[in-house]
Amino acid sequence: MTGVIHTDNELLALLSQDDRNAFESLYKRYWPTLYDTAHQRLKNNQQAEDIVQDIFIDLWNRRARLTIANLAAYLHTAVRFRVFNYVHRDLAAESFYEPFETMATYYTGADGQLLEKEMMRLVRAYAETLPEKRRKIFLMHLTGNLSTREIAEQLRVSQKTVQNQLGNALHGLRTHIIPTLLLLLSVLG
Repeated sequence: MTGVIHTDNELLALLSQDDRNAFESLYKRYWPTLYDTAHQRLKNNQQAEDIVQDIFIDLWNRRARLTIANLAAYLHTAVRFRVFNYVHRDLAAESFYEPFETMATYYTGADGQLLEKEMMRLVRAYAETLPEKRRKIFLMHLTGNLSTREIAEQLRVSQKTVQNQLGNALHGLRTHIIPTLLLLLSVLG
């Protein structure tokens, strides 16, 4: 394989036959862009490396069963999925949300106001899809900036109930609204 440049499909065919050189070629071809994609979202070298490494380990482990039409799209989708999964487990939440804070301070004037208004519209539309109790807790936390203890006292429920309901609401926000906001950010940024 030395000196010959293979297409992704050729390398995948070789990979399915346990060809380590094909795997190394794919690794070298895609590692930098996959790492950049993960790092842009997480802002953490080790987390980005871990995610990309896991994707390549999975690719090697599943090499005999894979049928991939577009390898680049497959790998980039895998990175995005792993990043969201990583954030969902709260392993990188602070660095993940940093772009939204940056976006809020970066866009000024009419653009910033429009973006902020659109972000709040999306979040409020999401809140309307929640069950009544969860919606009330979510909005009290979001608009009232109340702690879980304060919400529990006002609603006369346990703090654990508030934490569970808020956690469920935030999980849904991460999986439904954050991808839309990231798309919006990438279009405007």
